[in-house]
Amino acid sequence: MNRSKALVTAPLVILSMAIFIALGFWQLDRAAQVKELEAPYQELPMVDLAEISMPNANLSGEAVNRIVRFSGTYVTQLDAPNQIDSKGATATWAIGLMEVDGGGNILVVRSDREVEMPRGDVEVIGRIFHRQYEDVIERDGQSLSRLDPALLLARYGGDFYDGFVIAQSETLKGRALDIQRVSAEPARPTVPGYYWQHIAYVVIWWLMALVVLFLPFYSIRRKRAIT
Repeated sequence: MNRSKALVTAPLVILSMAIFIALGFWQLDRAAQVKELEAPYQELPMVDLAEISMPNANLSGEAVNRIVRFSGTYVTQLDAPNQIDSKGATATWAIGLMEVDGGGNILVVRSDREVEMPRGDVEVIGRIFHRQYEDVIERDGQSLSRLDPALLLARYGGDFYDGFVIAQSETLKGRALDIQRVSAEPARPTVPGYYWQHIAYVVIWWLMALVVLFLPFYSIRRKRAIT
């Protein structure tokens, strides 16, 4: 291999190897994520909503599934049809739009059936989830097609917390509201594929890096053998 050709080939080999090695490490991280998701969910202590979220900001991954506590006044109550709980039951959920003490609005899943909206300052304890991205019904302007505060911006304006909370309890004037609650397990983030599949890809990417490293030497040896 002449000098000019080597100057072109060497950077390409190094770049290709770097890409394949990086892909291997990326796949290794994915395998670790799959392994982590297989572990039982560890419940974290309850926190005030304001400690992990704020209006007009995306809900962080660390905040999802936390048990939060907040209080405020319900502005209105809406229906969210075709929602599925942790037991696989489909129902129309009663959704309260609450104006939180201290500012901002948040969606609160109150029950899996029709209930009366309380008047006055209500303390809520519940699990916070990320907003839904796909409609479960056609939009008709009456019911929520998905649990997403963005659907209410035009109608109510103001500041909104991202996501929604499935209430575990509500307290009004020191009295717990005795209504049927929605059963909901912590959301489980997903990583496509199985652990062994990701490990297999790690091996493949790193073998490709070795192949790229070997090819120039093989080419040189082959030319020498011919001459």
